Amino acid sequence: MLGISSYDSDEEPAKSPAPAPAPVKPAAKPQRIEPAAPAPTAKVAAIPKLAAQKLKELTIEIGRAKSATAVVNVIRTNLDTCWDVRWGAEALYQVAKRSTARTRQEWSEDRAIKRIGEVLVAEAEIGCSNVELILLALEALRRMSVQEPAAQKPSIERCIKMLVDNCFRNPVKSLVRVYWLGAPLSKDGSLKEHFQSWGLPSQIRQRSDELDGPDLALLLAGMRGDEGLKDAAMVAKVVLRLKSKDIHKGLSATDLVEMAEAFQEMAVTDEGALRPLGQEALRRRGELTPDESHRIHTAYQAMKLPLPKVWDAAGSRKDERTKRGIVTTQAFALQDGHEKKRRGNNDIERTSPPRVVRDMKMCSY
Repeated sequence: MLGISSYDSDEEPAKSPAPAPAPVKPAAKPQRIEPAAPAPTAKVAAIPKLAAQKLKELTIEIGRAKSATAVVNVIRTNLDTCWDVRWGAEALYQVAKRSTARTRQEWSEDRAIKRIGEVLVAEAEIGCSNVELILLALEALRRMSVQEPAAQKPSIERCIKMLVDNCFRNPVKSLVRVYWLGAPLSKDGSLKEHFQSWGLPSQIRQRSDELDGPDLALLLAGMRGDEGLKDAAMVAKVVLRLKSKDIHKGLSATDLVEMAEAFQEMAVTDEGALRPLGQEALRRRGELTPDESHRIHTAYQAMKLPLPKVWDAAGSRKDERTKRGIVTTQAFALQDGHEKKRRGNNDIERTSPPRVVRDMKMCSY
């Protein structure tokens, strides 16, 4: 018995170290909890990028879409299987540009638009590192009323920091988008210094020759209203650029109306810019809603230039210097009876000769 007891006493100290690892378990728990904190960032960054060929196909499909409905169909088809911020931002932007004010509000309630809006908000805040894509997404979100200006302030500050780090060598379209996005927030302390005349506006004015039609529309929109950036030098650059040939390409009918209202608000009277804008609106009057048509007529009437009179008077001449020399054009007006008639609308039509059927079998039918 004593031997057995002594044997048991020898085994007990050997077993006593076994529970030693137990106190290590509490220390392991905080190590597992620490990496769980940046989970949202990892979730956004873990989205695989789309193959280049598939991305190209989707981009072409979005660009060829004839309406906002066609673009939404592309979103619905590919949102779950082929998501990539590079086509998602462009798709939401095209929905906003191809919609009227009423249809844009209706699309903003669509389930697919809400889903893509939520993803783009996350990409703009912490996911995407491409400033051009972030700004495109922010413009689309603002136009679709998915995000208000105050909610976009952190993303705008992030974009401005990236632009400053790159010494504003980005495309001028990105600078214009920041100008428009930040206009309602330009009086805030953290953004005020960047929107002074020597800051971002100065960079845009220096590159005014690179501005296209949509860029000019954004600049004018950023200068409108009580919260707009009042910049007489910028207005002069916009007016000068609007005199360029084919500058209205890419503008929607709504853009034309809003630009005319902006000129009215800023008391612009330069007919060299107002006449081409009004002529473009008259060429596309079929795209204007009744309300938009009334608004642009009212704006031009207030600027002492009725919209029907934007065309040059009959007989007036204009000289234009081109690479081939000076080209002179003369305006004319169609007189009664001089309009081109469609084929088949002649006053006297020649009767066609009788047909001769030589197939006796066909004659029996």
